[in-house]
Amino acid sequence: MYKPLITSASKKFGNNRWESFSNKLKRNVFLFSDLEYQHWIQIETDPNIIDFCEQALKMEIIEDNKKQFSIIDMWVKYKNGEQLFIEIKYSKDLNKDSVKKQINVQRLWCKANQANHLIKTENEIILNPIKLSNLKLLIRQINNTLGTKEENVEIVEKHIIEQPKSIQEITLETNIETSELINIICILLYNGYIMCDLDTRHIGKNTEVWKICADT
Repeated sequence: MYKPLITSASKKFGNNRWESFSNKLKRNVFLFSDLEYQHWIQIETDPNIIDFCEQALKMEIIEDNKKQFSIIDMWVKYKNGEQLFIEIKYSKDLNKDSVKKQINVQRLWCKANQANHLIKTENEIILNPIKLSNLKLLIRQINNTLGTKEENVEIVEKHIIEQPKSIQEITLETNIETSELINIICILLYNGYIMCDLDTRHIGKNTEVWKICADT
């Protein structure tokens, strides 16, 4: 629906620049701060989000007879059809006049266009190191599926039930090598077919996974 207005060619934007491949969009994405990068990791690995775009839209308003504009950091679309415009800021910057003006433009534009607007700071975005590491692993694994056999994915799915079961148990049941099995588990997690504890333990042979109930 949207295309990024700012890409890596725009050197004047951002101090900490990131360029990463999004499997969800099948293209590179461009992030302009460490906070934007960590936010993208969560967007990329959220199976409830089906589409997104960074630096998606130039919002323009007329106020005090002057044209003002702001480029929003992120647009996201959820499975249920909900759309959201997100501005990402460090909390220490929210009291800066330039930031206040920027957010004012966004809020007025969103109100006029009946769009949802949200400001996210490090308080909502920064993850604990274990979860961050696990989400990065999902992204690496989902981008490394060339050698993954579809029949093995189907076999693994059949061995995951609603009760937690460790990857080691599934290895013994399926005779699939642990490295390939972890790749398959990451694919299933990324697509929202199964769940595991991503917050407190690194993904490995002792990780327990379970099928998502139909009414979850």
